[in-house]
Amino acid sequence: MMFKRDYFMRQIEQMTVVLHRILFNKEHIPLEDAQQQLDEASRHLLGLNIRSLQALSSKDILELLSYHSSVDTAKALVLSDMFVGHGDLFQQHEQTDEVYHAYLKSVDLLLHLSLSPEVEPMDEVNDEIKSRLNQSMERLQGWIIPEEIKRLLFAHYEKQGNYAKVEDVLFHYMEDHPDRSVVLEQGVIFYEKLMAMDEELLQAGNFSKEEALDGLLIMKQKLQSFNNPNIYKS
Repeated sequence: MMFKRDYFMRQIEQMTVVLHRILFNKEHIPLEDAQQQLDEASRHLLGLNIRSLQALSSKDILELLSYHSSVDTAKALVLSDMFVGHGDLFQQHEQTDEVYHAYLKSVDLLLHLSLSPEVEPMDEVNDEIKSRLNQSMERLQGWIIPEEIKRLLFAHYEKQGNYAKVEDVLFHYMEDHPDRSVVLEQGVIFYEKLMAMDEELLQAGNFSKEEALDGLLIMKQKLQSFNNPNIYKS
C-alpha cells in the first residue's frame, strides 16, 4: 500500500513539472506559445493535443488511460489539471467560451473518475479528486452548470456520503428544471434511502433522520402536485 501511494504521488509530481512551468509563465508568453507547450505535454500524456482530448468524452479518455482494466488515476488527475490550465490561459486572453468549456471538461473528467468502480471514498486518490473538483467548481461560479454535470454531482456526493451536498444539488436541480418529474422521483428515492440508514451514518454526512423525513415529505408533495396539477386548486 505504501509503495502504491508513493508511486501515485511521484507520478503526479513528475507529470506536473512541465504543466506548472507553462502555467507559471502564462502571463509572460504569447497564447500560441503556451498553447503549443500544453499540446506537447498533452501528447506526452496521451498522444493527442489538448483540444483533441477536450473533444473526447470523459468515458473515452478514461478508457485511453486504462491498462488491464485499471485506470491510471495519476494521469487522469494531471489531465484534469491541464484542462484547468487551458482554461486559465484563455481567461488571461479573455476568450470566454473557451474558458467555460475547459473548466467544465475538468469537472466532467473528475466526476467520471470519482464515480469509476476502482475509486473509493477512503482512497488517497479520492482526496486529490475532491480538492481539484472544489477548485474547478469555484472557477465555474456564475456559469450555467449543465444538467448532466448536476446528475454526476448528485451521484458523486452520494458516493462520498455527503448527504447535505446531495440535497443542495437536488434542490438547485429542481429550481432549474421545475418541469422534470424525474428529478422529484430521484429525490424520493434518495430520501427513502436515507430513512433506512443509521443515524450515525447520516450525521457523518452532515444530515439527520429528521431532515431526511422533511425532504421526503416535500418531494412526495411536489411529485403529487406535479402529477395532479389541479389537486390544490379550489
